[in-house]
Amino acid sequence: MLELLAELLFEVVAEILFEFGLASIAHSSRPGRRANPFMAAIGLLLLGGFVGLVFSIVVPIRILAPSPMPGVSLVISPLLVGATMRAFGKWRRRHGGDPTVLATFWGGALFAFAIALTRLLMVGGEN
Repeated sequence: MLELLAELLFEVVAEILFEFGLASIAHSSRPGRRANPFMAAIGLLLLGGFVGLVFSIVVPIRILAPSPMPGVSLVISPLLVGATMRAFGKWRRRHGGDPTVLATFWGGALFAFAIALTRLLMVGGEN
């Protein structure tokens, strides 16, 4: 459980940082236009995979002991991160911001799934 919380914290922090970076790029390159959902999903999966790869290279070992339920991070983590990013997107809207696709449930969940899957494949075992 502690492993899942550590992964959740890492993914939320990474996604919030990417959200701020993506928001800047989105406003400068495509003001007022909505992203294509299919292309956004592919981009989030690729970006999450890249983050997972970099994280696996920087920390090439498992952070915590294995969970009694192998693979749980591929389900639970994306759900929790997706809910967190949805709440963050709502918060940004309430404060006058224009959140990107990453600040939605599906955007956050896809990004977190890609990180978890990449970590699973690179480091092995449950991440």
